[in-house]
Amino acid sequence: MRHPVFLSLLLAASAASAGNAPPPLTINSQSDARTVIRAVPEEGATDRFEVLAADSELVSYVGLSDGDVGGVVFRAGKLYGTLTRAQADTFYACRGYATARHQYWAQDAARWARSLVQSAHPATEVELRFTGKSTLKSIKAVLDNPAIGQVKAIVEMGTNPLNVVKVLSKTRDEHRQREHDKDMLEGLGKLAPGDSETRLAEVLHPEDLTFLERGIIMAYPKYSVDFLVRDGKIQALQQPSFLQIARVKAALFYAPNMNWSRCTPEAWPQAVPAGPQ
Repeated sequence: MRHPVFLSLLLAASAASAGNAPPPLTINSQSDARTVIRAVPEEGATDRFEVLAADSELVSYVGLSDGDVGGVVFRAGKLYGTLTRAQADTFYACRGYATARHQYWAQDAARWARSLVQSAHPATEVELRFTGKSTLKSIKAVLDNPAIGQVKAIVEMGTNPLNVVKVLSKTRDEHRQREHDKDMLEGLGKLAPGDSETRLAEVLHPEDLTFLERGIIMAYPKYSVDFLVRDGKIQALQQPSFLQIARVKAALFYAPNMNWSRCTPEAWPQAVPAGPQ
């Protein structure tokens, strides 16, 4: 079962109870990028990543699934600026397009990060408001919710005593697995771009591996997390796994009236469909 968490590095806050919108989130120049990205609820985010840009500067990003702000950009762990809704949708679609065409976007992470920073609208304070509703491309919608398995087990128990015994046994096994997953996520969550490939492999052996011209993707489909490794170091980490989506649900990257030919690390801002920004 996949788990909708971004390592623990980028763990989202607990989802709001049904019908209740999470409280607004205010970001300013003193806010820490990781703390902020963890606080964005899974139904309110489309994707989140950290990459090493030029001169090994850390660039972090969280795309938002609804609201006026389309995405928030951080440099060196601090707020830098925002993307409009149209910009964020295009940035998502273009990176997905590149990945689906077997050019995993983070292979050119430094170039994408540079254009992202150049396209962002500088800001010293941002207030994010969430509806509490999950949209098609939100992380909550894209990934399986680990709680569902437990809920189904209870529902399936019914009145048959044999079923009760079988399901309770399954529940114990699932509890152990959840504890194991939690430990793995905590270990992965301590990793960041710049850490060694060896350290990543020691935390958890890759579940999937893709060899690129420049580097490898150490992927963990169970957690829907990708790590791009080059020259023995982590260069980028991303959730949800764009590699996974490209293989099984590439339609999520579709956006109407896109100029797909402009979906490159430098030209994606020109791929934004004409219309109000």
